[in-house]
Amino acid sequence: MPSGPELNVLVAERVMGWKDVQRQDGRYWGRKQDKAGRWRRAAVRNYCENPTDAYLIDERIKQVGLLEKYLKELTKITRAKKIPLEWASPDQRCRAALNIVRK
Repeated sequence: MPSGPELNVLVAERVMGWKDVQRQDGRYWGRKQDKAGRWRRAAVRNYCENPTDAYLIDERIKQVGLLEKYLKELTKITRAKKIPLEWASPDQRCRAALNIVRK
């Protein structure tokens, strides 16, 4: 799957825990939990292109206790491109997170 809105939706639903994600007015919207646990409507973030949003994936992976598996998967992806782990692109972070959530 190419990088873009559909990949962002998959990350939002499967990794970040969003619900009811749907396309509306040219963007994807869904419901996510706020810090108090209430479900709030929000636009899906650009996880696969924006580095700031991609680092939210790292925080979520830590929160659910999958950091070790995530780092191992991300290392495989970056090693294939011959770059250091720290230089992983937002797209690579999205794909690594989706791979470990699927397993």
